[in-house]
Amino acid sequence: MRKLVALTLFALVPCLVARAADEDKWVTVKGKIVWDTAKGAPPKRTPQVATKDEEVCSKDKDFVKEEWVVNEKTGAIANVVVWLAPEPTAQQIKDLESRKLRDFPSFQANQIHPTLAKPEKQQVEIDQPCCRFIPHVLVARVGQDVLIKNSAPVPHNAKWTSRNNDEFNPLIPSGGQHLVKSLKSEKYPIEVGCTIHPWMKAWVRVFDHPYFAVTDAGGNFEIKNAPVLGGKLRLFAWQETAGLHGGAAGRTGHPIAVKAGTQDLGEIKFEFKASDEKK
Repeated sequence: MRKLVALTLFALVPCLVARAADEDKWVTVKGKIVWDTAKGAPPKRTPQVATKDEEVCSKDKDFVKEEWVVNEKTGAIANVVVWLAPEPTAQQIKDLESRKLRDFPSFQANQIHPTLAKPEKQQVEIDQPCCRFIPHVLVARVGQDVLIKNSAPVPHNAKWTSRNNDEFNPLIPSGGQHLVKSLKSEKYPIEVGCTIHPWMKAWVRVFDHPYFAVTDAGGNFEIKNAPVLGGKLRLFAWQETAGLHGGAAGRTGHPIAVKAGTQDLGEIKFEFKASDEKK
């Protein structure tokens, strides 16, 4: 009996060693995006003024402007899209800076964690329950579908403006929906608006990998099971009003050192110039 147990344990050793070695390849990166107080007080959220269907809009208890969503006490910034990329070569950096290389290098298929090879679900959703798009910022992967719903008692539309995923502006009646199928990768954010209620806006970003997140109300993000790749990755962040974290220099991301396990980057002050803001 003892001999059998010993043989069984001996047989398990290679599996355990392989699992431990495999775990050394992956890192969970997390952090918190905050307002830089050196720029002064963060923008305050002000009430949104409805110019149509006021009664419906008044049912929304959070009917305020969404260009900046910053916690006035903590400085935490919500709705920031954060993503990772492999560390580029020196030549790739030069080509990116000279615009010879237009797109930042992405992860290869063998660099994606096995549990993330495919999206968790085929379809992601945006709703219009009153007079806002919810969520305000949506992220998706190549091949996923976006279902745009209207659960409000009044008609809406969805003016979708993109480079790689067509342009359209369907009328969506109360209880209706519009499906955008098989998303393609987009370097730039997709803008979604409602021309019936012109203050309404949402943003969609589409990635060809799973290493992205949107900051929550506390400014927090977590990106799981990214490849360690020699201990170097690049971090990008984008906010709808300010653009890329770091402005024009943010086009090539921000180098971060990583190791297997969990890498907490702590507070990251979102860097931008006033001239970076969209008018």
